[in-house]
Amino acid sequence: MQKLKHSGLMLLISALFFTASFISIPVTDKLADDYFSESIKAATIAYATTRGVNAVVSVVKESHLELAPAGVGISIAAGQVLDPIDDMTERLSSVLVAAIASLGIQKIGFEISEAVSFKAIAALLLMTVPLLWFNGSTATAVFKPLIKLSLLLLLLRFMLPTSALISHTLYSGWLEPGIVHAMEKLSIVSDSYNELSSMAPEQDQGFFSSMAAGTADKIEKTRQAFSTMVENVETIISSLLNLITAYLAIFVVQVLLLPLFMFWALVCLFKSRALDEFTTKLSDRVTTLRD
Repeated sequence: MQKLKHSGLMLLISALFFTASFISIPVTDKLADDYFSESIKAATIAYATTRGVNAVVSVVKESHLELAPAGVGISIAAGQVLDPIDDMTERLSSVLVAAIASLGIQKIGFEISEAVSFKAIAALLLMTVPLLWFNGSTATAVFKPLIKLSLLLLLLRFMLPTSALISHTLYSGWLEPGIVHAMEKLSIVSDSYNELSSMAPEQDQGFFSSMAAGTADKIEKTRQAFSTMVENVETIISSLLNLITAYLAIFVVQVLLLPLFMFWALVCLFKSRALDEFTTKLSDRVTTLRD
């Protein structure tokens, strides 16, 4: 009778976990999902802005612009002035690609955990039911790791949203203001991208020949874009550097620190005396029940 009672209880718990796999954890799951979605969107916008700045720089660098301050003509090689910005945009693009990829992988991992963890726990608990009816050391030896693995999966299911919430707190409280400010500064240059994107490259259509062809307005826009970047070169480089620092911090925390901490915590928990004592007592209870 006791075996039947405990088997029914285990089946009920297994069914509850299976049912719970179709239900999101209130608050935490939504916050975690929103964080991943918003972070990927923000990083993608930052990448698009960075590529816009890089495109403007590339167009302007193809020309030697003739400026005439105070009535004196001065030929300035755009490449020499804009090389630092070009280099920074390339570096930032690489960092943003890595950050977007890591966020995407974590989002997929979170969604898989959300869909699979409780189902896996339900299956493990279901596997313990026959062990309640069999005697012998083998059944006891199998029962203990199944229960321990179920508990670890349960903790892992809550640790992933917790990790996302920690990242969200770090992002919104520390990094987001700087990222937004840097993006506003870079918009000075990136806004010129749509206007300059239709310009033919200098190697296909020379600067002065394009003027003769009636594209003086485009040349003037290029001159203005170059002047804007020269006037704001320190601000642009500073903003690019701030974005690199921010997204490197996101990458390091989410890809290195938090996963390593979670792995360390799970290993410590798996080896902990408290968990071992709990599973041992439960296993002894099962052995007594079979006897």
